[in-house]
Parts: sequence; C-alpha cells; structure tokens
Amino acid sequence: MSRYVEPSQVTGHVVVQDVTVVDPLDGSRTRGQDVVVDDGRIVSVTATGAPVAGARTVEGQGRFLVPAFMDMHTHALNTPEDIDGTYALMLANGVVGFRQMSGDKALLKSRREGTLPRPTGAPALLATPGDLLTPLNASTVDGAVRAVREQHRDGADFIKAGATTRVTFLAALEEANRLGILLGGHLPHDLDPREAARNGVWSIEHLGPGVTVFAAASSRESEVRAKNATRKLPPIPKVKFPGADKLMMKMIKGMAVNPATGTSEMEAHAYELADGSYDQRKAAELAALFVEHTTWNCPTLIRVHTQQFGDSPEHTEDLRRRYMAPVELRAWDKSAKKFSKLPDATRNALRSHWDAQLRMTKTFADAGVPMIAGTDSCGAAGIIPGFALHDEFDYLAEAGLEPLTILRMTTTEPARFLGREGELGRIAAGMPADLVLLDEDPVADHTALHRIAGVMREGAWWTRADLDAILERVAAEPGAH
Repeated sequence: MSRYVEPSQVTGHVVVQDVTVVDPLDGSRTRGQDVVVDDGRIVSVTATGAPVAGARTVEGQGRFLVPAFMDMHTHALNTPEDIDGTYALMLANGVVGFRQMSGDKALLKSRREGTLPRPTGAPALLATPGDLLTPLNASTVDGAVRAVREQHRDGADFIKAGATTRVTFLAALEEANRLGILLGGHLPHDLDPREAARNGVWSIEHLGPGVTVFAAASSRESEVRAKNATRKLPPIPKVKFPGADKLMMKMIKGMAVNPATGTSEMEAHAYELADGSYDQRKAAELAALFVEHTTWNCPTLIRVHTQQFGDSPEHTEDLRRRYMAPVELRAWDKSAKKFSKLPDATRNALRSHWDAQLRMTKTFADAGVPMIAGTDSCGAAGIIPGFALHDEFDYLAEAGLEPLTILRMTTTEPARFLGREGELGRIAAGMPADLVLLDEDPVADHTALHRIAGVMREGAWWTRADLDAILERVAAEPGAH
C-alpha cells in the first residue's frame, strides 16, 4: 500500500487501443496498433482490429506509446523507511525503474530476503552497489580490494567509487575486473579519464565530477591537472570505530546536498583554465576512446546545474518544492545560503563551467559515446524526484541532443547498459507492461516526453487524472526525499 497512490482501477487484461507505438531503438512510429497486456506483461502488438474479448480498454487514438522511463542515477532507497513520497512522484512522471547509487549491507540483505518496501506503483530497483568506496573502507590498496571482494560476496550488482585516489581506484577496478563485477562512479581528481577507460571502468558519473574529464580536453592539460591536484578528499574518517559507518553516512549526506559549496579558490581557477583552453580535437579524441572501450557516461546535467547555480531562484523558488519533505527543504535552504557566501569569482567560475558541460555532452553524443539519463535525486539540493528526469531531458536538449537520443537514454540504453536488452526498454511481446502514453510525438520534439496522458506499471493503468490526484496528495502531505 501507499499513502499517496490509490490502486489502479484498470488492471489484468488490458488493451491500449489504436495507438502509435514508438520504438526508441530505430525511431520508428507505427500507427494504428493494439498493445495487449495480461498479467503485467505485453502479450501482443498488432494492427488495430476487433475489440479484445474481456479486456479493459485504454483509448490510444492520436497518442504515442513509449516504454516507461528509467532513472539511472538516483538514491531513492537512501530512506527506505519513508519511500512513499519519492516513489509516488516517480510514478506520476513515468519513471518505473532506477539504478540505486548508494547501498550498504542492510540494503543488499533486504533485497536478498525480498523485504524492500514496495508500495503501490513502486518502480523497480534495477541495480545497486554496496557501500561507496571512501577513505573509510578504501584508504589503502588492500582496503579497496577487500571492499570489492566483500561487496561481490554480498551480491552487489556493481561497485561505486565515491571518494578515492588514483591508486585505490585502480586497485579496486583491477579486483572488480578479476571478479567479473562492474565498477563505476566518481573519477578521482588525480586520475586521467583515459586511463580509467583503458582499464575498463564501467561508467563515469556527472561528467567527472569536477574538472578531471575537462582537463583531458584542454590544450593546457598539465597546468589544469596541477591546479586540480590541490583538491582534497572529503574529511571522512580513515579508521573504523563503533558508529563510524553511521557517522560516515551522515557526513556524506551533508556534503552531497551540494558539494560545490566546498569549492576552493584553486579549484575555481582550474575550472577557468580548463574552460578557457578547451580543445575540440582533444575532446573528440577522448570521446572516441570512450566509444572504443564502451565507457558509459551518465551526465546528470540537472545535478551539476543545481550545484553550480546553487542559489539561483529557478531552484530555490521552484514551485515543485511543495512535494518535498520539510527536512529536505531545510537542508537545501541551508546549502543555498552557504553557496551564496562563496566568493563571487568562485561562483562565476562554477556558473561559466555550465557551457563547457553542455559542449562536452554534445561532443560525446555526436561521437556515439554510450550515455544514460540520470538525476542524482534523493538527497541532492534542488532535485525533485521524478520531475528531475524531465529536467534532465530539457538540459540534454539544451546541449543539442536529438529527441530520439534523449528517449533512448531513458529506455533502450539503460537496458543495454544493464545487459538486459530484450528484457527492458521496448514495446514488444514478452516485455514488461511498463508504458507511458504521450499526447505528442517524442521523436519530433523532446518536450513531448512531458505530455503524459497516462502511465502503466506492471500492467496497472493510471490516467492523467489519477496522476494529478497522486501529486495533490503528495503536496498535501509533503513526503518526498
């Protein structure tokens, strides 16, 4: 049950009738199709014909049916004891699956035992790591290797590097490769992204983060790296003691609200130097290397924008804040105040870096670098679960990505990223009945992804009116995290 989502009144044997089916894989749009669903899965996709006996009907004429969306970078399960509001916003925005980006032994155990919270309409947990690699568990090569082995043993789907050095990152990556478990996350400030790619890193989050990736596209690379080398790891304890894990998570959560509030003057100079010496040829070479080694990128442009414009009214006065739990808003407002006190030169450097991030995203897309859409929602300032994925669509479009590319980044590319092609991300017989009905053509214009007429999750159908009612219930009792 959910305190926000009422059970669907249209379940079981359902047909979405006379709809245009969109295939993100090739961009084809096939009109006049009946999509028949039973027991949570798609049974058939055929030309519209006679009414399907015994089926409930969803009228699709004039509308476009796409696979439902996946958010490939979120922290939804950071608050498993209070997940209803977050999951409700995800459903209302067509998000039916996610990659959890921070885990622990308790989360992995709960998944194994089937005790994860599953309120009505909940999205699917598609992948999760164990504990982040930080100075607490990976301050040395031996510690990093041990952490990888423990997570592999505990059933983590992948390893996430949170705060490491080049040496510990590469040691963890080598061990992960040996065990056959993927490793991705944050690149250390002293690691060349080309080295990470050549050594088999699975994914890079947030275009780095920081200036690491951009240094590789600078004509003054050595100078940028020298300035970036002054960056320090977060002050996380390196020695375990009773309660250390809880203290670590509290510290990480506090920093994660907006890491940009800790930007030093030297880091700001590194951004300025990298952006002022951008070399398109080097950026294209980096992109080609990522393609060669299938190095995935999850740009999370919504995340970097809320960080670098941390006190901007578009985030601090966002009307959708009404859905968020008060405790989150207090943390966000405290962070915005701290950001506003950064030196003007530092804030200007962060804001100016936005254009470089858009340019790099476009360079990657043009080169065919594999990319997925994610938000970093749930704990990050200014990011509203569910809605944030649509913000990401808008920022990807601002970067110059084509509508079909954006649609793929939240449907077929996540399936490929997870090694689940043929299981997720398309509309075909045997696929999960996770669907979004749109009023407009998403291949013609990415903004059509916002025009949701209804959402189907595991064969249960919620109309636009149902989704609006969900949003109103969340607004009346704000509980998203």
